[in-house]
Amino acid sequence: MRHLMLLVATLHLLNTAHVFGNDKFTESLQLEPLDNHLVLGQFKFSVTSSPNVLTTGHYHLFPKSLGEILHKYHIQELELSLTQGLWRYARWGIPSDGVANPPGASILVHFDSELPLEDVDKHWKGLINSLAGFICASLNYADNTVATSPQYTFTPRGAFNANKTFQHSHLRYANLPQENVCTENLTPWKKLLPCGGQAGLSSLLNSKPLFDSNYHSMSIIVRPQCKTSECDSINLNLTLGLSVVLAHPKKDYFTLSFLFRNSVGRECHIAESSTVVVKFPTVGKLSLHLESPPDNTVFSEQHTLASYKVTSNFNLKASYKVKPTYGAVAPPVLHTLRYLSGYGQEYGSIVCEITNNAEEVIQIVYMEYIPWFLRIYLHTLSITSNGSKVPVSKLLYSPGLERKKPSMFELLLNLPANATTVIRFDVEKLFLKWTEYPPDANLGFHVPAAIITGVIPDAPEGSSIQMLREGYGVVRFYTEKLVVLLPTPDFSMPYNVICLACTVVALAFGSIHNLTTKILIRPKEKKIPIMQRITRKIKKVLGFEVEEMVTSTQEVQSSTDKTPAGETTPRNETSVDSEPTVDGEVSLEDSEVTQRD
Repeated sequence: MRHLMLLVATLHLLNTAHVFGNDKFTESLQLEPLDNHLVLGQFKFSVTSSPNVLTTGHYHLFPKSLGEILHKYHIQELELSLTQGLWRYARWGIPSDGVANPPGASILVHFDSELPLEDVDKHWKGLINSLAGFICASLNYADNTVATSPQYTFTPRGAFNANKTFQHSHLRYANLPQENVCTENLTPWKKLLPCGGQAGLSSLLNSKPLFDSNYHSMSIIVRPQCKTSECDSINLNLTLGLSVVLAHPKKDYFTLSFLFRNSVGRECHIAESSTVVVKFPTVGKLSLHLESPPDNTVFSEQHTLASYKVTSNFNLKASYKVKPTYGAVAPPVLHTLRYLSGYGQEYGSIVCEITNNAEEVIQIVYMEYIPWFLRIYLHTLSITSNGSKVPVSKLLYSPGLERKKPSMFELLLNLPANATTVIRFDVEKLFLKWTEYPPDANLGFHVPAAIITGVIPDAPEGSSIQMLREGYGVVRFYTEKLVVLLPTPDFSMPYNVICLACTVVALAFGSIHNLTTKILIRPKEKKIPIMQRITRKIKKVLGFEVEEMVTSTQEVQSSTDKTPAGETTPRNETSVDSEPTVDGEVSLEDSEVTQRD
């Protein structure tokens, strides 16, 4: 019996290794305290597979539903994010893994360079429609009227094949800032995980605390990855990220189960590694004391990283060494403020203030991405710092076309040290067709966030910011989105006109309709039976009817003489004993007899 159990276990392990192949799955969660009793949680689920999985169709841990889309539309790199809320750079700093995506839905795609240029737009249209159904979002609105192709802002971040050249014409970027994120987006996102959401760190993804947070962002990133340092061979890497800023009661501690309203029930056995990392300042107001000793600890002058291995029924409790206060996070080296200026609904200006707190000059690429309903006046572009002009090293401008494509320009400039650089340009607000206004037209129209890309120096001493290093030290972050009020007609006036016109038409039409369609039916006269008519003729010939008439006349006169003074005979009584017709009139024959008498 014992040997049989060992044999079954061995066969199970061999079968598992055969099923998973060379695919690897890892998961991690990093917790970092912020000011005002906030905690940043960053989930990262990574699946590494062979690049041949897209062509052969033999999927193991890599999701087949996503792989078929990538293969059909010749995708080399894909970055998709759904974000609700705004990341506060001035208060929270720059996140350590760079998951500070712009509000709404954002799509960045690098198509294969071997794809013909005339087929790029066709593949982009098919891709956004497929992703819209895949993630249950309105990504189909990111058509050519919204998408653009920057040249300097986005470059391939994955392993790039030396036999292929990067072409910015094969790149598409689109942002839908008005897109909302809810549970219908979280459900298909969790289905991409090998353990689904039933085990491991994914069991902490409870929808109520996630969508009740100050900021949350889901992302899907697919890019090639080097196997070795020489990058002689590559793998296909899928990274599912989720960042959330959670609030906890104003106490001196927080627990993992209380933040996410759930706990890790059982571990995910498919994952090669499952860790929870707590990052906090070594010295400062946000320094923490961990109740359970970590498995591994890394100390530095600025931060401490405590790592835990996730097991069944895992929980974590951390308490503050000093009571946290507002403003405990130092401002980052670089932060921005973007807003609208001007008045009226016809013209305005867009202003972006970029503050450089470093002691050295920082070179950045500033990208503005303006929808077609705002017309840019490029000659009004001004870049100043402390009252003096800042020279522009390079300017790339792509003018927009109404109802066809957005406007976009990229600026390569140097930010002076310890100064604020102001970028300002004027825009004209176009008057749309009445069918192009949304139901909530008075709410305004959304303008996507601007993008700043640059090499950021190390954080100053005492700062709790861990700068993100993308590629060769390049950092990319986003500004605020804008809401612009366009010239909007009075949509209530057509409603009033319609009501008034319908009332008049109803009254006039009703009367005319009754007059022209009503059938007038003439009442039928009462017919006298034939025997009664024959009898009457006989009496008339024989004179009986005349005598009766005379006798009745004399009786009426005698009754009149007996009537008291002041009284008259009622009008409705007839002095002649005649037979009335249907209309109440005396017949002609009776009246002739009375005259003869």
